[in-house]
Amino acid sequence: MNYPAMSKAAARRETRVPVALASIEEGVARTAARMPGMPAEPVALLKLIRHVAGRIHARLTARLRAHGLNESDFQTLMALFSSDAGVATPGELCQYAHESRTNMTRITDGLVARGLVLRSPSAADRRRIELRLSARGEQLVRRLLPQMFPSIDALFAPLSARERATLRRLLARLALQLEQMDATEEGVPA
Repeated sequence: MNYPAMSKAAARRETRVPVALASIEEGVARTAARMPGMPAEPVALLKLIRHVAGRIHARLTARLRAHGLNESDFQTLMALFSSDAGVATPGELCQYAHESRTNMTRITDGLVARGLVLRSPSAADRRRIELRLSARGEQLVRRLLPQMFPSIDALFAPLSARERATLRRLLARLALQLEQMDATEEGVPA
């Protein structure tokens, strides 16, 4: 595949092509040869994004498993930890963690049963349920997050501050595009 030329600094950092990248590029090239009109570069980008996300997910899953958590549990704990008042409704948690209501009920039931989350009726509207971290949940998040910082730093170490800012801006644009696509298309698989 032909990609735009890298800066000299980026080229110096690129000492070898990862096996997965070569495999992705070769597979996309073979598919494009069999499927004229296939947008090869966007397909390769999508496959690379999925590969990177999958590797990050696998590493996160292994770290969380040591604490008896999965990624959905962690996302839910982080949504509560990072919320304005430390409180969220199940619907708000669904949006943050990208989970269905049914799955969020299962997740929060498990976290409540383990004593990591507290569930109570809202003081403003008793029909509404609010969730918050328990003291034990807060302690777990405060213990777990610092353990992740070195891996996060190592992952982004090859990128300069400018490259990280560019990556963030580009990913934000893709996120916005997905939101716009969701608003106009029904059930179109990616």
